[in-house]
Amino acid sequence: MKTTLDLPDELMREVKIRAVQEHRKLKDVIADFIRKGMAVSKMSLPKTPKPVKLRGGFIPTTEDIEAAISEGRD
Repeated sequence: MKTTLDLPDELMREVKIRAVQEHRKLKDVIADFIRKGMAVSKMSLPKTPKPVKLRGGFIPTTEDIEAAISEGRD
């Protein structure tokens, strides 16, 4: 698939140098970088926190929170 990316000049320079040093095509080096980055991000995804149970069943609204903050400022 063809796509166009706007990457910083210095980054592209480094990737091109790497491709030449490894005797590989630029597109193959970039594809490998993306694959490796995707694999790392899968391993390091943060776990969703468990829901917090509120005592008394009161769930504050945005207005409640803003009012509590403004009361603290007075």
